[in-house]
Amino acid sequence: MTATFQMAREIGWDYFEKLSRQKVTQVQSSADPPKKLALGERAIMADGNEYNLIQLKEKGEPVEIVYPAEGTPLIVGPLDYGGLRSVHALVKDKPGRKPLAEIKLMKDDPAAVEQQAEDIKARYTKYFKV
Repeated sequence: MTATFQMAREIGWDYFEKLSRQKVTQVQSSADPPKKLALGERAIMADGNEYNLIQLKEKGEPVEIVYPAEGTPLIVGPLDYGGLRSVHALVKDKPGRKPLAEIKLMKDDPAAVEQQAEDIKARYTKYFKV
């Protein structure tokens, strides 16, 4: 819901309306799209999570990460584990990873997500019938 909020705010709900017409596969877990991509079950994924893709790429799986020019949703959490990123100035990215400073990020706003949760769910359900 956080990523949906950020994308709708930044690029508009019409993006989701157009995307829904493409009959995209919907999954419940952000870990599923990277796995299906690595298994060759899908040629491309949108959304999911970066850290699973980083781990797959570091294991030699044939995946590439593309960061959209419009911006990448950012979800802030309390962990720095298994490929997650840290915004602490003294923490350095592993070699081969695109530095966070070079990725256009969408702004996290948990309070707004909470306030708009019912509207976000209703609109998403309307477009994707889930």
